Order: sequence, then C-alpha cells, then structure tokens
Amino acid sequence: MNVVPGTVDVGNVRARRIDGAYPAPAVNDQIMLTQNSAGNWLAIGRTASAATALGVPLPPRYKPAPTDRASTTTMADDPDLTMTLDPDSTYLIEFHLFVGGPSGGLMKTEWTVPADATGLKGVQGPGSAATDSSADNISMRAGSHGFGTDVIYGRRNVNTNLLYAVETGVVSTVTGGTCAIAWAQSTSSSTPARMGLGSWMRATRIM
Repeated sequence: MNVVPGTVDVGNVRARRIDGAYPAPAVNDQIMLTQNSAGNWLAIGRTASAATALGVPLPPRYKPAPTDRASTTTMADDPDLTMTLDPDSTYLIEFHLFVGGPSGGLMKTEWTVPADATGLKGVQGPGSAATDSSADNISMRAGSHGFGTDVIYGRRNVNTNLLYAVETGVVSTVTGGTCAIAWAQSTSSSTPARMGLGSWMRATRIM
C-alpha cells in the first residue's frame, strides 16, 4: 500500500481515506477497503494485524485501584501499567506515578522492556531522602538512566499520603514485547509500599 494525501493506493486501486477511522496512514499498512453506492473505493481503517499508527497514542493504561506490596524487595511488573510494543518500532513512553512507602522501606522502580530494546529513561520525582508530611518544598530527583536502573523515591508521613513522579523515555525495539513499570520496596517492610489509584502510562509510536 502507498500513501497519497487524502487517499491510499492498494495495487491499482486508489481509495479515499476516511480520516476519522484511519488516522496517520503508513506505507505497508494492512487495511480494509469498501465501495460506496457510486462504486468509489473507500479505505476505512487498518486490520487488527496492522502496525500501530505513527503519532497516535495507544489507549492509556491506568490504575483503577491502588496496589500495595509489603515485605518484598523483588521487582515485579505493575498489574495495570503495562503495554505491548510492536517490533522494529520506536515509542515515546510516559509513566505518571502516585508513589508512597513506609519508613525504612521506600519504593524503587525500573522499566521492563524487550531484551533487545535501546534507549534511556528520564525521571523526576521525590528524592529518596524526602520524608516530609507535606508534598511541598521537598527534596527532588531528576536524572537520566538506563531502563534497568533502580530509582528510589521518597515518601510522606504515611504510605497513604502519596507523592508524584514522572518517568519518560524513548524505547526502540527489535523484536517487540512488554513495556511496564516494575516496582518493589527498596528495603523490606511489613508496612506496604503503594502504587496509587490513578497512576497511568501512555505509549506513542513515533517511528
């Protein structure tokens, strides 16, 4: 399939593209064609096996309820904040996290990405020394890291008062696979660390 502004070419057929149903077309998409009553061809969208559109975010993932983890420092993917990335693609990834942890057992995060993925993540959020009762005027961290580098976040006075952290980066895949935020306590504690209600992630394919 070739792309012409406002239309697509499939072999010898030129079809009008329906913008609302078929945004951001790309060469070699697998698409569905139909004909209207006048005999004109219409391109009405990709098939389920087609590649993800460029520049169009995948449906965001969010946490409908908090997840608590106690007495463990073993990293595990969050059950809600996970997506599947296409092979041979580049994505802009965003995690917006509401984090909290107990005294002596703060939260640590890292990214799960396909084994052959390349790129870096940037993080902004409460520094590991943040222990204030308020979310205002606390120590912060901002850095660029490898996907598998542990990032430790601070806390407020109790684990139910959460802080806000943002992790973003560009992930380039070869084979494709899972992208997720993995997390655990930085030090084991019977008081749980929490990934809060409303935390969310988004992936936008850019190449």
